[in-house]
Amino acid sequence: MSSAVRLSFLAVILGLSQLSFVESAMAQKKDVPEPKDVTFETKDGVQIAATYYKSTAGKDATPVILLADLKDSRAVYDQLARRLQTPQTSEDGAEGVQHESFAVLAVDLRGHGDSTKQRGRNGAVRELDAAKLQRNDFLAMAAYDMEAVRKFLVDKNDAGELNINRLSIVGAGLGASVGVTWTAVDWSAPPLAVGKQGQDVKGLVLISPKWSYNGIQMTKPLRHPGVREQIAFMVMYGSGDRSYVSDAKRIEKQLERYHPKPDSLPEGEPHSLAMIDPSTKLQGTQLLTQGGDKASDLIVKFLTVHVAKKDFDWTKRGRD
Repeated sequence: MSSAVRLSFLAVILGLSQLSFVESAMAQKKDVPEPKDVTFETKDGVQIAATYYKSTAGKDATPVILLADLKDSRAVYDQLARRLQTPQTSEDGAEGVQHESFAVLAVDLRGHGDSTKQRGRNGAVRELDAAKLQRNDFLAMAAYDMEAVRKFLVDKNDAGELNINRLSIVGAGLGASVGVTWTAVDWSAPPLAVGKQGQDVKGLVLISPKWSYNGIQMTKPLRHPGVREQIAFMVMYGSGDRSYVSDAKRIEKQLERYHPKPDSLPEGEPHSLAMIDPSTKLQGTQLLTQGGDKASDLIVKFLTVHVAKKDFDWTKRGRD
């Protein structure tokens, strides 16, 4: 199915309100590179599959990592990824959020999608199944999978394709837990005498996050000074499910003192701790795929205001 046909098909399914983005995306398609499937290997031999949506903004591009929920794959993020990748300006004549082209990497964490093979030291291959993963496998996502993702983005940074110092993560469910946990690792990197390493994550979008997910706890990462004070958070969840409401409020309570609300904000500008709770039982990436265009608009606006438009210097990271 071609990109144009796919976009038109999505417009029919999701409603006429989607057409403005579809028309804008189709108009700019000639200037936006087609997504490219890539693979890279973790330290413990897992072949991680991902799709890279290259930006047209070069060194000014804000990179976004997309992490799906348990038993989901990166495919659920294709529409959001293309929306982020395709720049939209006032000259487009389309409604919606105006933004530059983001560099997007949609990732299949181990055991998910196409990331199902792990090569051992003896050469034997282990098949990974999301339904059979153990606690250590989930912890390895944050320890090893995300480190391999970072190395891929460092290479793209040094090639002048993006600015990793503007890194953002969008994670749903399990992906939210992995994203927060690895962000604490990123902000724990010791400073270098020359150059820069770590402290790259500047924005987190957590979709239907859980306080505890298969052994991955939010407690310690959210207590990290860099994470709680230096990063902009958006927490999105359907308010029709009390368990998700409870966990979201717990996250908010941990962060709100470090993100005091100003007396006023410019119209339509999100707060650095944005709590989005539509009245629905939909959770996770269903908020994006079934909830209409608004959820994606809010994510794009949040990342544009709190990360992409901020002044974070580009530096080469060859020693990372």
